[in-house]
Amino acid sequence: MGDSFNQQRKLWVPWLVFLVVVAVLFVVWFVTFSASAWDATTNYLQLYLEFIVSRPIDAFFTVSTGPGGTVSWTFIPVYFFTAVHVGLYFYQKEKNLDFTIVTKYYLVYLVCLALFAISFQNVSQHYEWYWNPVTDSQGYVDTWTHITSPWLLGALIMPFAFERYLGWDKKSKWMFIFFVLLIVALVWEIGETVDIQIRESASYFNYPMDSLKDVIMGSVVGSLLSYVIYQHLVMFPKEKEQKRE
Repeated sequence: MGDSFNQQRKLWVPWLVFLVVVAVLFVVWFVTFSASAWDATTNYLQLYLEFIVSRPIDAFFTVSTGPGGTVSWTFIPVYFFTAVHVGLYFYQKEKNLDFTIVTKYYLVYLVCLALFAISFQNVSQHYEWYWNPVTDSQGYVDTWTHITSPWLLGALIMPFAFERYLGWDKKSKWMFIFFVLLIVALVWEIGETVDIQIRESASYFNYPMDSLKDVIMGSVVGSLLSYVIYQHLVMFPKEKEQKRE
């Protein structure tokens, strides 16, 4: 009994200490800002919630972005592939197949992520959060949108587990997602740069360092988020289940 308790304590005590330290640091981080700093900060959460409540169609079913300033129907493939994953989950469960590898928890996460990423992009476009007029430079919301989009793309691709068809070890899954997101990020940035050169009405400029930042956010951070969350919601639980069997 005593050995079992000591073993469990070794597992949860470090996590408890870590959470306490982080909580204290967050409180210190919050209170060290002056009141004027908070007053000068846009209430992004309030504006986001107000927009999706008052204009849900614009929030979830329109994406006005991309080179050329055109309306791209990004939400259609996003919702389509989300529905594909949901449909395949129940179909595979009945037929005992594995075209995709998902769990019910991953499907909930995927639906929530799809709705958030699409609406966040639209709200950012509506309020023009991509540009900081004070510093006449890219706004920091631009960084977050360049994380959420590839994160969602990686999350949609991950369940197909294409590395199985390439004969790769399952531990190489991150590599496939990383290269896909890197290619997408580079093609997108090239498109923005070309768009500026051929379209006189372009109202932005694709600075090299900002473009590099977007590529890093899109490939490195996007693949890391999509891979790690997939592993914890799908692969690790399935491995534990297989060991019990």
